Amino acid sequence: MAKKAASVLLCCVLLLLSFSGCLGRTKAGKSFSVPITDEPKSLDPQIAASNAERLVASNGYEGLVRVGANGEILNGVAEWYTVSDDGLTYTFYLRQDAQWALYSAQKIVLAQKYGENFKETFDKTVYAEDFVFALQRAVDPQTGSADAFLFSSIAGAQSILAGELPKESLGAVAIDNFTLQIRLARPDENFLYALTCPGASPCDREFFELTAGRYGLEVGYLLSNGPLHVSKWLGKTSIKMIKNDDYHGGTAAAPASLTLYYNEDADAVPEKAAAGTYDAAFLTKAQFDALEDASDLTVQYLENTTYSFLFNFKNATLANENMRKALCLSVNFDNLSILGETVTRAAGIVPPYCTVGTQNYRETAQISLPSYDASAASACFGEALLELGASSAQIQVLCALEYEDFVRATVQSWQKALGVKFVADVRAVSLSELLAAVSDGNYDVVFYPLTASSVMTSSYLEMFGAGGAFSADMAEYEGLLRNIRASAGSYADLCAACRAAESALVQHAVLLPVFYQSNCFVTNKDTKDIYFYAAKDYVYFGNATKK
Repeated sequence: MAKKAASVLLCCVLLLLSFSGCLGRTKAGKSFSVPITDEPKSLDPQIAASNAERLVASNGYEGLVRVGANGEILNGVAEWYTVSDDGLTYTFYLRQDAQWALYSAQKIVLAQKYGENFKETFDKTVYAEDFVFALQRAVDPQTGSADAFLFSSIAGAQSILAGELPKESLGAVAIDNFTLQIRLARPDENFLYALTCPGASPCDREFFELTAGRYGLEVGYLLSNGPLHVSKWLGKTSIKMIKNDDYHGGTAAAPASLTLYYNEDADAVPEKAAAGTYDAAFLTKAQFDALEDASDLTVQYLENTTYSFLFNFKNATLANENMRKALCLSVNFDNLSILGETVTRAAGIVPPYCTVGTQNYRETAQISLPSYDASAASACFGEALLELGASSAQIQVLCALEYEDFVRATVQSWQKALGVKFVADVRAVSLSELLAAVSDGNYDVVFYPLTASSVMTSSYLEMFGAGGAFSADMAEYEGLLRNIRASAGSYADLCAACRAAESALVQHAVLLPVFYQSNCFVTNKDTKDIYFYAAKDYVYFGNATKK
């Protein structure tokens, strides 16, 4: 059955929000800015993992398909595509005017090999083979792509990810220069969404090999085919992207430039957004509510964060499961009243923002969470001390300043349940310091905002897998994640697999979810058509205009 890319809705996995706050006339050719709080390690889209890296990829690359302002799947480099009746074979027909952006930095690299005649030697057309090579790289374990699990339904992908087959065994083939065929091992209703992610961005094999392992590490060692391309990368300062004049998509790129400003102080972002320094930004609800004047901002709330107690497995005391269970069982949730009437206990680890298929996951999947039980907590604590060969335990709890009172009350409930052999102190810091400490692994227990990087429940649960930001380091959990990846084509199976993985995290006290929090996506009211889909990694500026 043939399907035009412009007519297919993937509501099952997309949450897309468009902001057109400006009531007056806006114009193209304007410059835009957005804050980033992490320094990119690489701009290679196949390995893009951080917010900043994926934000660059979302605006600098165009995949086979992309997401439009109303949540629909639109033509990307593919003019159209077909899907076989059994849902296993996708055939993409590429437009022939898609090109790589070649500017001074890339020309210098090419001239080193081809001399001044590189224009006649290097073909800057984007071909089907560029997508084959990109997908092969994405599923290659040596690449370490954050998006690898999204492509696990492609034939051969599971075996490649397990190191059992070479990446060339992947079921993606260039039929000719402008026809790409992808065979799936099983139907996957989320597959088109996967193809909009950075890992599926095209990669030119010839140019990649020419960089000799430095692809994405410098501006000159990067090829873009999207509406914008990177022109400057100043470490710890900014990344500037400018209009790609060689882009021939559905519409020309609207902005003249987009600058991603590195802002180490996350607490300074709200005021800068309110003042118009930034055209778009993500804020916590507390940050937005604290603004004295937010009249120039358009805001959308997203319940995409679960505040949780996280335990550092590198700490020998907290690597003990009974110790973690003791802490979880001695949290008194009555203390949530300290945070106000609107705060209620979380029903699970995964926040309400996330979905499985067309359904809200949290409404569908119910799991059991620990309740306050001082007697059971004391018993687990005693077992933990015996297993550790210790007479007492001492830890430090890290939290943001705004949650200091709640965390101190929680520590008091721990000490009441566990007795004099347990000692804990609280260290309250700014949000920026909290994020930095967790990034460096410099904590024992932290009260932390776990924010969804995608609407996909499976993506949220990957955070706790091997290589994830908060790895549970458990063979059992890795097996449960494999079940999730293998269940992508069935809603019932995928939901059950996600629930099993989430339940395992709770049962082994990997973390304790406490409450959900809404975050805010804000845009300046003088702007139009800045939109994002799935998460903050995918803010799209290609159509953005401004007064």
